[in-house]
Amino acid sequence: MKNDLFALEESSGRSYLWAALGGLFVIVVVAAAALWLHLRPAGLDKRLCPANGPAGQIVLLVDRTDPLSFTQKQAFEGLLERLVAQRVPAGYLLSVFVLGEDYKSSPKPVFSQCNPGDGASASEYTANKAHLKRRFETSFREPMLALAEQLQTTKSAKYSPIFEMLEMTSINGFRKEEVKGPRKLIVVSDMLHNTPEFSMYREMSEFTSFRESDYGRKVSTNLSGVDVELDYLINTPHLQTRRNLKFWEDYFASAGARIVAVTPLEG
Repeated sequence: MKNDLFALEESSGRSYLWAALGGLFVIVVVAAAALWLHLRPAGLDKRLCPANGPAGQIVLLVDRTDPLSFTQKQAFEGLLERLVAQRVPAGYLLSVFVLGEDYKSSPKPVFSQCNPGDGASASEYTANKAHLKRRFETSFREPMLALAEQLQTTKSAKYSPIFEMLEMTSINGFRKEEVKGPRKLIVVSDMLHNTPEFSMYREMSEFTSFRESDYGRKVSTNLSGVDVELDYLINTPHLQTRRNLKFWEDYFASAGARIVAVTPLEG
């Protein structure tokens, strides 16, 4: 009887031990699941943007009313590569507009996609880094860089409606998306507007007088809170002077934006 009692106590002890280990296992599994849910990337929409909206927006406006020189082409393609690889953070929306002779033919972006991230900063325990890298390459970097030729031309256009295309970037870019985070506009152009109504090749008036003209009021737009970078294509140096830049500084300030960088493209 005594031996039976010891055997019963030993069996009961093992049961308690297994029960305790089982409970600990459940706690570990639940904690690991909670950690994974906390660390896993948020779901992405069809444009690879975060489900709760882009974290920021970069709009690129490329002027293709004049052909690029060989050197300008190299600089431009380098600009695109750096933009995609370094300057559009994960979760940001990149929207690309083309400035052509007839702004009505291209009022909407030719590319509008979020950077889904390349997985470089992802944890190898909670993400498939190779899959994230492949998705970045095939769904963001490669399609964007494939636009390089489409963003260039081989012959000069008669007109260059810069004001009208800036209106399109506002209407179909920033205001359509209503991104709550940082917003930036990058303009690759000679910044010499040229239409029948107003041409910077004929005159370079002060912005204050232009703003009060009928045409100036017609092409005013809202770029409130937008940081602007100008990448100048130096095609007509005697017109692309400090006075030209001052005009654009005043123009963007009037639209609620500010120029934060001015860079001449080589060539």
